[in-house]
Amino acid sequence: MERNETIDESKTTVVIPAELLDDFKHLAIDMKTTVTALIVGSMRLYLKEIKKK
Repeated sequence: MERNETIDESKTTVVIPAELLDDFKHLAIDMKTTVTALIVGSMRLYLKEIKKK
């Protein structure tokens, strides 16, 4: 990463039920990705769906 490059990300804390988090962890392992990537992808799909309505 270059010195002048900015990161367009924010950190936040979210309470996720343990059962749901466990499912995301297992899916992330299976898909060789991260839980964060899965959650961000899920949020993007959700927004896309609700904007269609």
